[in-house]
Amino acid sequence: MGKNSIHQASSGVDTTPKRGLAGLKNNWKADLISGFTVSLIALPLCLGISLASGVPPIAGIFTAIIGGMLASRVAGSNVTISGPAAGLIATTLAAVETLGGDDHAVGYPYALAAILIAGLLVVVMGIFKVGKLGDFFPSAAVHGMLAAIGIIIMVKQSYVALGVQAPKGEFLEVLAHLPIAFASLNPEIVVIASLSLLILIVYPMIDNKWIKLIPAPMWVLMATIPLSFAFDLFHEHHYHFAGNDYEIGHKFLVNLPSNLADAVVFPDFGKLDTGVFWVAVMSFALISGLESLLSAKAVDTLDPWKRKSNLNRDLFAMGAGSSIAAAIGGLPMISEIVRSSANVSNGGRTQWANFFHGLFLLIFLLLLKPLIMMIPLSALAAMLIFTGFRLASPREFIHMYHIGWKQLVVFLVTILMVLGTDLLIGVAAGIFTELLINVASGAKWSSVFKAKTSISQVDDTLTIKVNGAAVFSNYLSLKRLVSSHVGNQHVILDFSDARLIDHTVMVNLQEMQSDFKRQGRVLTLEGMNQLTAVSSHPLAPRIRAKKEVSLLASLSRRQLELLVFALQNHFDFLPEEWEDHDAWTGFPSTQGHQIDRVTSVFVKKNAGAVLTIADLKLTSGALLTLESQENTYMRMDLRDFSIPTFTLTRETAMDRMAEVLGAQDIDFEANPEFSGNFLLKGFEEDAIRQFFVPELLELHEQHPDLFVESLGDAVLVYSNRGLATESTIKEMLAFGKAFCDIALMQMVVES
Repeated sequence: MGKNSIHQASSGVDTTPKRGLAGLKNNWKADLISGFTVSLIALPLCLGISLASGVPPIAGIFTAIIGGMLASRVAGSNVTISGPAAGLIATTLAAVETLGGDDHAVGYPYALAAILIAGLLVVVMGIFKVGKLGDFFPSAAVHGMLAAIGIIIMVKQSYVALGVQAPKGEFLEVLAHLPIAFASLNPEIVVIASLSLLILIVYPMIDNKWIKLIPAPMWVLMATIPLSFAFDLFHEHHYHFAGNDYEIGHKFLVNLPSNLADAVVFPDFGKLDTGVFWVAVMSFALISGLESLLSAKAVDTLDPWKRKSNLNRDLFAMGAGSSIAAAIGGLPMISEIVRSSANVSNGGRTQWANFFHGLFLLIFLLLLKPLIMMIPLSALAAMLIFTGFRLASPREFIHMYHIGWKQLVVFLVTILMVLGTDLLIGVAAGIFTELLINVASGAKWSSVFKAKTSISQVDDTLTIKVNGAAVFSNYLSLKRLVSSHVGNQHVILDFSDARLIDHTVMVNLQEMQSDFKRQGRVLTLEGMNQLTAVSSHPLAPRIRAKKEVSLLASLSRRQLELLVFALQNHFDFLPEEWEDHDAWTGFPSTQGHQIDRVTSVFVKKNAGAVLTIADLKLTSGALLTLESQENTYMRMDLRDFSIPTFTLTRETAMDRMAEVLGAQDIDFEANPEFSGNFLLKGFEEDAIRQFFVPELLELHEQHPDLFVESLGDAVLVYSNRGLATESTIKEMLAFGKAFCDIALMQMVVES
């Protein structure tokens, strides 16, 4: 959301995009541009997901077209993109192989029948409003399931990237044969896959707005399609390399039927009376429903307007879309996280962006089929390997360890059971492990599935006291109780008598607090200080402490050092987590980020302003696209006066090039050194020029690593060097004091 939108919102004007035709009328341009960009990302991913699922490449495109052009019209979400997903590759491939006796061509129509029925089950789930079940599954088990899917994708797609035929059999057998595949790899195919992976790895590290105009998957295709010609993949032939003979040819390229009508495959219900068929149906229904719920909830956190999806309506749309897609040969459909995140990043405002994404894919399929058939399969495999790695990256394992070793156990049990058996058994094992851990940690079996609570009310304040345990399996009853009191402006959840709050509930409570804030209500969590977090992670499980722990003992090494620094310099210091995140939102550098944690807060009162310095943990994206960073920021709250709105950062070579092309940069002819080093932007150019007196220009030149963002009555100061050291904190405070003194002096002169 740009500054104009923030300004309008703060002035009381509702800028939330409307749904339906009104939304199309007001936002068609932004949604059209975003839909086109997302379609460029979706095209290669749909092809790759289809091939990895053991079905024809066009199957995934069918699903994305139907998801965009049909399902989007009834979906309950706002900025999600629907289509096939990498998370369902393992389920689809297992169904195709088990129903077809390892013959993909035979199993494909049977799998379509299972997808169609599963879609109808998901429709029923939406009708009966079971979207709330998205809150039931323990977070560690869900992440374990996704990580296991990522491992399966990486292993099976490695064979395609190596140009080697994958062996038949269970996952562990396929994994055991991987060293043999590396020993017999096809060098030219590996070159294509390696270049693709290199592009995907390097792309996020490039800070170049012109390169970022083209999505990474498109850069992969632009680099590898020429290699199809260089290696002549269009004709069957052999080549010699390092004394070995290798086969190359058309089988390493995407293959589409000459007539789109020939691509339509109808479901075969001939296995309707078999157990394996219904296992496939339940797997499709559970995994697709769960992934859709998780993705829709995750994308809601990215939405600039913080709109809440109607999860039941979204389930209905995704289930219906899956059934329609399966009826013509398509894959199961979900609200997909990677493309949805790209939609938000590219300015998508309504579900019409999803519609345009589907429309462009249809156009590509009709007009660009010859170009699509030039895409190397190993390039698509590289994209899926990259996606699989993000699902199962070491960061996921470290994240679970930081939450607590018990959560790591649930995570690992789920992974191992999924890899050793199947998705349903693996998820069930993760849930059962979490239950056992919760009981061992103090939860009683009598309260495992229903939270024990008592209610009291004083005026408009409702207090819900939680007794025993608040865990994933009884959270729905607690949420239902809170939701039944929508008339109360202030709700207190009192955990002073609780024995245990597990990680899943901690995550859901944070989300519930955000929901209350968006509604203009207040949710207060009391009694948390009487429970002990099992780790330093802010969402770690909390258990009843067996002995009191002093404040000093609970501080990290950094917090102890900063406490000493604060005492020496007579600052107010708050080492515990700060609940007021709103103070740090609205600035350009924090927009599009979720503020997860605010800690190590310094407060210093200065003439005309209050200076607050804090460590912030910011995340952007969600699930697959999740990126996090920690940085130290200083907020200056200006008292009794305001200044122009602006942003000031270091100027780069790309900024200078953009300025030549017409981009804004407010320069000062009398001070070329400042103008050459800093990029200054703002809507009120005359006021900004008047505000930046020579003393202020000189102050910025003395602190070239500090960036400044002004909202008028509040100013944010930061550097891009991560968590600040004592010397940097001193520099920020000195800068803030001088900045406020200059601003205050100008106000006095003007008055």
